[in-house]
Amino acid sequence: MESNKFSRRDAIKKGALGAAALSTIPLSGFANTTNKDENSEIKAGNYWNGKSAFITGGARGIGLASAVELAKKGVNITLFDVVEQIDGVNYALATESDLASAKKTIEALGVKCLMIKGDVRDSKSLKSAVDQTVKTFGNLDFLVVNAGVTQVGLIDYFPDNEVQVVNDINVVGSVRTVQAVLPQMRKQKFGRIVFVSSQLGRMGNNYFPVYASTKWAVIGLTKSIASLVAAENITSNVICPGLVNTKLVDNEYFLKGMSPQNPTMEALNEMMKQWSPMKTGALEAESIGTMINRFFDEEMGLITGEVLDVSAGASANWMA
Repeated sequence: MESNKFSRRDAIKKGALGAAALSTIPLSGFANTTNKDENSEIKAGNYWNGKSAFITGGARGIGLASAVELAKKGVNITLFDVVEQIDGVNYALATESDLASAKKTIEALGVKCLMIKGDVRDSKSLKSAVDQTVKTFGNLDFLVVNAGVTQVGLIDYFPDNEVQVVNDINVVGSVRTVQAVLPQMRKQKFGRIVFVSSQLGRMGNNYFPVYASTKWAVIGLTKSIASLVAAENITSNVICPGLVNTKLVDNEYFLKGMSPQNPTMEALNEMMKQWSPMKTGALEAESIGTMINRFFDEEMGLITGEVLDVSAGASANWMA
């Protein structure tokens, strides 16, 4: 009896054939399908109407700022956050109180909001949250893969648990988040994914060797997903912010690592102004949230696999 199982080799063959076929489609033909597929469950009308977003690390910082920008457009929001301390992370993570406060902020903008406590390292937790989102809102259109942690110091001094946790959250967590969300986006024949990397995902740095390596990996994941689902009306892009004024930065651990003689945000801002072509200090989360939302605009349907630097001009000094 012939097996009904789809082997890994079959998947590779199908993927290769699909990529070859896609390369023969004229750009104009692809453009005509974007946001206009007659079989899509996303119907014509107000582009934002009835859409929902799933945001990891949504209790504060860039995740919450992204949620606020989407909520202003009428998008329903799921905020997914671990809201507990994790071994190997040396600063305070978001709390359940932060998540509850974020929910109130979103609901005050006139949309529905789910707050879900969960860990991006846990596939079951993610799948349950996605199922709850779809059951509540009917669909899942936008994904912000934002959950992440950082570490500061020379490579010589990182203990095993700290190396492991930053890779598990920033890289493995990003992979598992996409694995949980893609089936629903494929069913809808519509989806917009934005990953949050970092300026350190585009350069090396003596004091962020582990963190930087994970953010490079996020860019590779972004482009791989973009290639995989390009023909399914799903886009995948990544934003690389410079230093952003969030609790990931504004804490004793990070500030001592960056400015041991004067571990304050004021001192760090002055340092950043000296390095910045625009002479700005740390960027604000709201600015990053606004730029993330650009990728969700209706006109962005043909933009995928792209890396957007938001660095106040710092990237102008890099090689192209």
